[in-house]
Amino acid sequence: MVVADSPLGVRIVSVDNGSQAQLAGLRPEDIIVRIHDEEVHSIDEFAQRSQALKGHVISAAVVVFRNGSPKEVTVHLYSYPILRAWAVTVLPDHDVRFAEAKTGLEYWTRLGRGFASADKFEEALQAYFNALHNMPTETPVAVKACALLLTVSRQRLSAGNGIGGIEALGQATTMMERLFDLPLTDEELRELKDRLAEALKALREFSSRRACGPDVRLVHYS
Repeated sequence: MVVADSPLGVRIVSVDNGSQAQLAGLRPEDIIVRIHDEEVHSIDEFAQRSQALKGHVISAAVVVFRNGSPKEVTVHLYSYPILRAWAVTVLPDHDVRFAEAKTGLEYWTRLGRGFASADKFEEALQAYFNALHNMPTETPVAVKACALLLTVSRQRLSAGNGIGGIEALGQATTMMERLFDLPLTDEELRELKDRLAEALKALREFSSRRACGPDVRLVHYS
């Protein structure tokens, strides 16, 4: 999207085909006056506000003046390539993009492998999602991302984060529904099966702890 300053706010000069802005209904000559409950009066303020939202919210309300009347639209900030390919919503790092998709894929997968080898699974997951943002149909990368979702789910559940753990498990399940329609290797299937078993075990243990309550002690008699 190309914008320019205007007396009222920020004027949209053009909108890229298939972009979040176009899908939200923004049009050339719309005047942006508010983003996510904060007014914008210049391109600098527009850039600062947009930057502050990246990686923190999935969508933002944008108020524009169109033909002299205010109109509010919702701009989604998640990755449409991943949403279309795998039906999950992901907030990619939009600030590090590559003109060559393959270069972006290689960069992010290399970073993801490094994070995973250091047991930094949350960071590894984000890196693999960024790789898919560049090349969403790369099946081996999608398998790694799905396996990492299951690992992250297990970690979150083990740490008592039920909401986060179940959310990651749900995303992994959605991805697996599509992955299992593809010709996966035995190694890929085994990795997904093992990670899924670990996540489900953590879910059962989490549910058991919740059922017992915080003040209940389990006593085993021999």
